[in-house]
Amino acid sequence: MDPDIPKTVRGARANALRALEEYHRKPRPIMSILREAETPSEYSDETRIHTNSLAAGVVKHLNTIDFLIARGLGARKPSQLDGRERSKLRLAVFECRWFGATLETLSDEYLKQNPRMESVVKKAIEVDVDRATQRLSTASKLSVRYSHPSFMVETLLDNLPEDDVLELLKANNGGRHYYIRANKFKEGHETMPSIASELGAIIEPDIDIPGLYRVTRNIDKIVGSEPFRNGSILIHDKASVLTVHALNLKPGDAVWDSCAAPGQKTQLIAEQVIPSGRVVASERYANRLRIAKERSNLLKPVNVEWLHADASKSPVRNVRKILIDAPCSSTGTLNSHPYYKWRLNKQTLLGIMSVQNKILDGIIKRFVDRPGTEIVYATCSVLPHEGESQIDSVLNRHNIELLDPGIPGSSGYPGFGCSKSVRRLFLHKHATSGFFIARFKITD
Repeated sequence: MDPDIPKTVRGARANALRALEEYHRKPRPIMSILREAETPSEYSDETRIHTNSLAAGVVKHLNTIDFLIARGLGARKPSQLDGRERSKLRLAVFECRWFGATLETLSDEYLKQNPRMESVVKKAIEVDVDRATQRLSTASKLSVRYSHPSFMVETLLDNLPEDDVLELLKANNGGRHYYIRANKFKEGHETMPSIASELGAIIEPDIDIPGLYRVTRNIDKIVGSEPFRNGSILIHDKASVLTVHALNLKPGDAVWDSCAAPGQKTQLIAEQVIPSGRVVASERYANRLRIAKERSNLLKPVNVEWLHADASKSPVRNVRKILIDAPCSSTGTLNSHPYYKWRLNKQTLLGIMSVQNKILDGIIKRFVDRPGTEIVYATCSVLPHEGESQIDSVLNRHNIELLDPGIPGSSGYPGFGCSKSVRRLFLHKHATSGFFIARFKITD
């Protein structure tokens, strides 16, 4: 065992290896696997942070890493490896290619018990990816070079200029943008900027939304603070805030947040309709509802009623504004949740679109006798299947009129009937999660 390798690094590598073995056995969000595995130990927060960067980094760059491993294996196929072998190779290749580690420093943790693996890693890290992919189609080439599913890359190339696609793929492989705002149901919310500064975080006011601040440095100072733990300071992505702003709320409005968990938008809606307004928040899944209600109890909104209900069956009537923050592919959050890109395929997408379609149909039909009811439909997705296609479809089936969302952003993808009347937000353009937002009203 090399005594020059710090204990924190050894611990991080061992933890990351266990997490990736579990991910190989049953793919799901890697951060969930890491959180479930956390136990008090001799290792420091530094070990935990390094563990997360290793495991999440491998998942973020998964198909590029596997492409390199396949080249290193030669005639042998990656599918012939067991979960532990494959996880070790993935970690070793990732550390060498992305962290600049040497094979010698990785030997004890990943390679010592199987000398053949060192040869595989050596070949893998010497591959010139640009040269190795130059004969592939544009979509396949970008898929390997920037670690995204080819189906997603093909879809983006069909709807955006190639330069934009490149910038979006690069941004998805980068870091997350953090925004914070004050909880208006907590005392002292007016002094939130000074509180953040006192905690050691560097923030700057957002140019579009008063009261929203982008954290440019030391988000950990916020997350580790008492004001964050007690719900006085909220982390809230700008695109999510803009989705609520598209409702054009006023004090006294009655609003239904139809797919409400985890409740961030619900909280902001509640703040915007006080003192006499009210919010009905519904969630289909009992566990998500429980967590959202617990969070809501901490944040202390005084005007929210929670329901365990399926939005497609429209259990609510006496409201005039509705938010449909629909279940989606989450392809707008790949910089912070890379797992979602690897679960994406056409069959999965069709299933998600079916759910979105049922919710839209169910709510519009339920309120067809209440013309003037306004609805905002949003998805955290960069795919037109979950945005423009869905809105064009309901325009053809129902008596609705598109309204200006009244928020900054880009127009919808070209070639759709709704394109000029909807908004898209992109990570590489707007420093937010990728979102689609449409606003419409039911007509006679």
